[in-house]
Amino acid sequence: MKYLIGISLLLISATPLLAQRTIYEDGRLRVIRTGIAGETGSESEGGSLTKKNIIKLNLSSLAYKNIGVQYERALSSKISFALQGRYMLEGTIPGTSQLSDYSTDTINIFKNLKISSWAVTPEFRFYVKEALRGFYIAPYARVRNMSINFPINYTDDNNKAQTINTKGSFTTIGGGIMIGANFKIGNSISLDWFILGGHYSTTNIDISSKTSQTLSASDQLEVNDFLASTKEPLSTFIKNYSYSVTGNELRIKGNMNSLGLRGAGINLGFRF
Repeated sequence: MKYLIGISLLLISATPLLAQRTIYEDGRLRVIRTGIAGETGSESEGGSLTKKNIIKLNLSSLAYKNIGVQYERALSSKISFALQGRYMLEGTIPGTSQLSDYSTDTINIFKNLKISSWAVTPEFRFYVKEALRGFYIAPYARVRNMSINFPINYTDDNNKAQTINTKGSFTTIGGGIMIGANFKIGNSISLDWFILGGHYSTTNIDISSKTSQTLSASDQLEVNDFLASTKEPLSTFIKNYSYSVTGNELRIKGNMNSLGLRGAGINLGFRF
């Protein structure tokens, strides 16, 4: 029991990092073979914008089951406002087939782990030359939620099959700044490149594990003692770490601060 819970805690503590490393919120373009040189045409004869809106689809994020849509509107000659919504379809973590060096229990936990997430990102964009065209600097905010769900199947001391169902929520609020470039292609098409940015965020963690069988008083004490031994090491990166143990549920709460990257995303847009 302690071994399985220990694996679960390790997985729970690593999940936000795994998500940041393998699940790219704004997508990732691995190979760019065709450069984009310059811009063609003009918005109108007086330099004023005739098409002030762009609706975009993030192409590079689709490979990671992320659906990202952004709306951008010019507010003045050099400033625009953009709002992006993103949803990641529930799925497993990529690369679980490479875990052959780990124990069977650990491999099964990773294979059964399901992750889904959504995010909303509002931002203002300050363009160097003209709104909706060329390079820009974008301060932004972000609200994100990631959910995890995985069962742990084990055999108890009476040789009876049991299950621990774990569900978790990671709610993140943060903000940062990004550099990008918006290219006009023809009269109605645009290509928006998220080049690189960074952000600081705070994540609230709420994990609940429910057992299929009510734990005895001795089992509860054993689990409680084990969690007490993990509090100090986990508290180094999970702040306000707390836990509770009952006959049918183990619950962990806390929050953590982190730095992250945003960028390397390609968005195809329609101007109107």
